[in-house]
Amino acid sequence: MFKPSKALEEQIAKIPSSPGCYIYRNSSGIVLYVGTAINLLKRVKSYFQRFDDLELRKKQMVKQINSMEYIVADNATEAFVLETNLIRKYKPKYNVDKKDDKNYSWVMIDEKSDFPRITIVRDRKNKKAFYQGPYAKQFPIRNTLESLRKLFPYRSCARVIEYRDKKVHSSDTEPCLYWHLGLCDAPCTGKVSGKEYKKNIWRIKSFFSENRKDMVGALKEEMFELSGRGDFEKAAKIRDKIADLTYLKTRVDIEESTDEFKFRKAKINLHNRALEDFLDTIKELNLKNRDGFKIECYDISNIQGAYSVGSMVVFVNGQPDKSKYRKFRIKNTSTPDDFLMHNEVQVRRFKKYLSKSEDDSFGVLPDLIIIDGGKGQLTSALRAQKETGVTVPVIGLAKRNEEIFFVKEQNGKTNEFINKRFIRNSQAKYLVQRIRDESHRFAITYHKKLREIESKLSVLDDIPGIGRIIKFKLIKAFGNVDNIMKATDSELQQIVKNKATVKKIKDML
Repeated sequence: MFKPSKALEEQIAKIPSSPGCYIYRNSSGIVLYVGTAINLLKRVKSYFQRFDDLELRKKQMVKQINSMEYIVADNATEAFVLETNLIRKYKPKYNVDKKDDKNYSWVMIDEKSDFPRITIVRDRKNKKAFYQGPYAKQFPIRNTLESLRKLFPYRSCARVIEYRDKKVHSSDTEPCLYWHLGLCDAPCTGKVSGKEYKKNIWRIKSFFSENRKDMVGALKEEMFELSGRGDFEKAAKIRDKIADLTYLKTRVDIEESTDEFKFRKAKINLHNRALEDFLDTIKELNLKNRDGFKIECYDISNIQGAYSVGSMVVFVNGQPDKSKYRKFRIKNTSTPDDFLMHNEVQVRRFKKYLSKSEDDSFGVLPDLIIIDGGKGQLTSALRAQKETGVTVPVIGLAKRNEEIFFVKEQNGKTNEFINKRFIRNSQAKYLVQRIRDESHRFAITYHKKLREIESKLSVLDDIPGIGRIIKFKLIKAFGNVDNIMKATDSELQQIVKNKATVKKIKDML
């Protein structure tokens, strides 16, 4: 095991358990290595915890690490694309591949021609063409172009087609198979005007550039319609197409970046897009994305009802705001009743709001609440809202099948539960998982801290004259039992006024 410096340890402690990229630098700020991971925290820690098992080259690298930074991605594919771009930008000494363009592909639109072609290329030799990319993998791009082509037919052939003297001139006037399949409007035969043909090209280019949402929405509606009719096989194919479309927009183009601000900007854009997709998943709640959109997520941690705690984590614009995290010590139950505990935490949170708490975490209601749990936990949270008279949109997230549960009220009456599953590999899914995992981590951390304090206090239980209040005061003042043992009589007497009790403490410890 190799122990990092204190400053580096502090940087590592802030890393989330999310997919993304990490960047190691030496004392001069030079990038040593760029890596990618499904779990950033676990991967970075492994370099130091398993130092003895590393190959010699990586041992040499680890010894030079002076600082590090990370960029959170929405999924593994996005992290891979980002890693490729970072390696190409920095060309780190300890990365042995991905330093050139061999891994890249671009979508090329030869828009200067009368009837532009759309193809996938490995280079950008045609300076007059429009390029979208780079992409690390071709397969999702081809699937996406196939979907686009069904909506907006275009040609991919090498036929020479020109518009001269108000006529179409082509090297071959017989329509090919793609026309019969409905994938090309056969401009070679004059079946479509240049103006109409270029409309399709413009639509595809617009999709790549900015207007993706409408197309994805139409595909989602088709998927839900097929699923509702029981045609799950076709619905699954549409689902996979949506996943490919999502991949296509995960390009993180930072090759022209000259400073770290571009990295942060890319990260913010990714989170905003993920939040937009998430709100679209729960569109029945009619939530509108806005700057400062606030989500609170709650989790409960206990062992058979003991040391029960609740956590509240806050995400603003899809990103954690740790200054607003809050924790709750469960007061009203000593049994392992998750439902009652969730109800207690929600009631206490809303009462703080109603009391006009100056704590801005409690003084402002969130746009959405996420409860870690299924229908039972969600019902407990809804009951808390009825008890306090506070209304906030709330959903439950069941871990077993990664399902979302929520209800929609109409005319003051609660309808049946609505449950939904996320699209495979969707950005919305990864966003909600990150929020849920963060609330779980925060709850577990507080739970462990309470157990440690209680275990320290238990050593003092056998000392006559020491009650619970004095025990907490001693731990608060000295930190642990070892420090109490080392304390002088005068120091102990500041907490324990009785000299005889002070003597008993010294004797017993």
